[in-house]
Order: sequence, then structure tokens, then C-alpha cells
Amino acid sequence: GIYDRCPFCRTPCPSDDASELAMIQRRVSKRDAEAIYHLGNKYEYGYLGLPKDVTRAIELMAEAAELESVEAHYNLGVT
Repeated sequence: GIYDRCPFCRTPCPSDDASELAMIQRRVSKRDAEAIYHLGNKYEYGYLGLPKDVTRAIELMAEAAELESVEAHYNLGVT
């Protein structure tokens, strides 16, 4: 179904954290606003083996908001 596919490229989701993080970071390197927001969420909660780092999460969400991510704008407003 739709939930076992990458939200960016629609390929099957990686089965481990390292592969998922690498997939997100590839999109971040291309300045994909949604990927940057998604990475910010991972830092906010310490997912995928990343340290919980709210400061870094806010930096990433602000960058995503500058690139017109609606979700990032919303999350920054409620954080």
C-alpha cells in the first residue's frame, strides 16, 4: 500500500534506520523542503539513531519553511 512507499520517490521504504536516514539525507542534499522538514522531525524526537536535538530540529524546520514547506511553518508555530 501507500504506507510502505517512500513519500519522496515512491520506492519501497528501507527496512533499517541507516538506509532510511541515507534516503532522507540524499533528498536533503537536493534542498527538498519536505525532506528537510522530515529530517527535522527525526532530530526532534531522536529517531533513526539520531540524537534528540531540538535546536537542530528547529534549524531544519526553519530552513524547510524558507523553502515553503507548509508543515514546517505549522510546526514552528506550535513548537
